[in-house]
Amino acid sequence: MSVRVRDLLKLPTLSRSHVVAGEAGLDRVVSTVSVIDFTATSVAQRELYQPENSANEQLLLTSIDQNNYDVVTDCRQIEQLAKNGCVGMVVYYVGDKVPTLPPKIKETADQLNFLMVFAQETQKNLSYSAVISEIMFAIFQDRMRHPSFAPTIIGRVSAMPEYRRSVGEVLKLLAAEIDASLAIIDNQGGILYRETWPKDTAVNWENLLNVVEQININGELPVTTTDGMKITHWQLPNSPYTVLIISRQTVTNLTCERVAETLQTALNLWGNQSQDDENLIRAIIQGQVVRAAQLGRQYRFDPKDTQAALVVSCPNNVNKSKLKKWVDQLTLRIAGHMISDWYNDQLIVLLEKSPSYQEWQSWESGFKKDDQQLTAQCVVVSATMVDGFGGIQRLYQLVSQYMSAARTILPHRSFFNQADLEFARGCQRELQEEGTEVIRWQKRLDAMQHNLVETLLTFLLDTPQNIEQASDLLYVHRNTIKYRLNKISNRFGFVPGVMPESFELYQALGVHRLLRGNEEADELNESNK
Repeated sequence: MSVRVRDLLKLPTLSRSHVVAGEAGLDRVVSTVSVIDFTATSVAQRELYQPENSANEQLLLTSIDQNNYDVVTDCRQIEQLAKNGCVGMVVYYVGDKVPTLPPKIKETADQLNFLMVFAQETQKNLSYSAVISEIMFAIFQDRMRHPSFAPTIIGRVSAMPEYRRSVGEVLKLLAAEIDASLAIIDNQGGILYRETWPKDTAVNWENLLNVVEQININGELPVTTTDGMKITHWQLPNSPYTVLIISRQTVTNLTCERVAETLQTALNLWGNQSQDDENLIRAIIQGQVVRAAQLGRQYRFDPKDTQAALVVSCPNNVNKSKLKKWVDQLTLRIAGHMISDWYNDQLIVLLEKSPSYQEWQSWESGFKKDDQQLTAQCVVVSATMVDGFGGIQRLYQLVSQYMSAARTILPHRSFFNQADLEFARGCQRELQEEGTEVIRWQKRLDAMQHNLVETLLTFLLDTPQNIEQASDLLYVHRNTIKYRLNKISNRFGFVPGVMPESFELYQALGVHRLLRGNEEADELNESNK
């Protein structure tokens, strides 16, 4: 695909628009378009424009009022959209004339090569649907003319966080790109990777494997199943592997070549996990569904039955074999059937039954009593209701992305649960977006006495609302804690810790710690220069 913003600005619906910022982004590739209310901060938008959800190479359409700029918030929005891979936006206006772009917003867009295009003033009656139709038709035509999508898809996966860079991710993007289900077949006739598209399509992969040798390779007419699905079998270049393509429509030979080329590149980059690899955890996290099922049968542990999990993060110099043995011994006391292995310097433990609260507490106590001091600097995340493959992958992504934020918000903890990481994710997003509520709460905290803020942080985040523990951490008498909490209650109009009144307060305190942690890190970096 090679449709660039420069090409799109030649379309009839965009030809009279003009670039106002981020001109260096004119040569960026566009693969999709959508509409965004740039001035809104709804829950749906906040969820959509997160790194794991937003689309790369996306052009946005929006409208603004000529007097509706919030420079600080708008700059934050542009930074977040650019970070998530959006190319830029076409801005339509509400009013009698095209608004002037504030210098600070232009400066931000120019620095990030985030293109901002203003629609022509006389195009008042132009609808979003007309623009979207023209853009998507141009992209569709380009795909038909140039189906070499390997660089784009490999580039998109390469830009993902490390834990998502895998052949499985490439397969997902390819399946959506050509609207077909795909499977990579090894030289023994077994499935290495597979992806069903659309997701609700029923594909009997076992039956397909029984007839795969009867399907001619490369260039012959595809076999058609009884339900009308067409099956194409194609050789990967310079490889004993092949790819099965199952679709409603006949896939052209050129598209098959491009699919094979893309998959071979992905295997070269991320397919070094051979069939001799016995690590079930790796197979699950990297989306090797078939391999994971095979290893699951070998270990008599079905990943789909996973209900709970542990992720143990340790220093690089820890004795991994000894630590794994210690964790396995502890876990077997509370779980009838479990499996564990190392993945990227983290020990991941999967359990078929979810332990009770008392059993988790017992496990934590036992972990702390390690005689060999293996666990001294380890951090543990426990999770219940993991619910199979997807749940394991989501937990790992959560730990990879938000463990650092959780440790900043809860610095006295070495044991976390999944809810702690979800809380850290919410605080991190609020900080990135810097919405009205975040600013309002930070102003309230900044206006308070330092000792009152420290009491709130300690009482609500560091202790389970325990006055005795809070007094120990702050080195003050418990009556002092009571006095401060009473003073805070009178100030806020509610008792800190009582829900739901304290919901925003908890999040504000989490954001406050993240802000303070970032400021301390910046100060440290400055001092080291």
